[in-house]
Amino acid sequence: MSWQRSVRAAVKALKKEEQSLERQLDKLRARIADLNGLSSGRGSAGPGRKARRGNRLSEEGRRAISLAAKRRWAKYRGAKNK
Repeated sequence: MSWQRSVRAAVKALKKEEQSLERQLDKLRARIADLNGLSSGRGSAGPGRKARRGNRLSEEGRRAISLAAKRRWAKYRGAKNK
């Protein structure tokens, strides 16, 4: 066997090992991401997502804001028509 063949065989073996290590690394990264998602608690953001804020408006609060905005617009339109 010539030295060129042995070099090619070594490179081929190293590439195969590299692919195996990349798969293992991807699995490890996925596990770490899963653990980070569990530890960050409620409303945690996954990859590519924005974190959600903990403060949420109740249904009554949203309704009150909506009604107040409608009253403001009605007042503005009433003043505009006069």
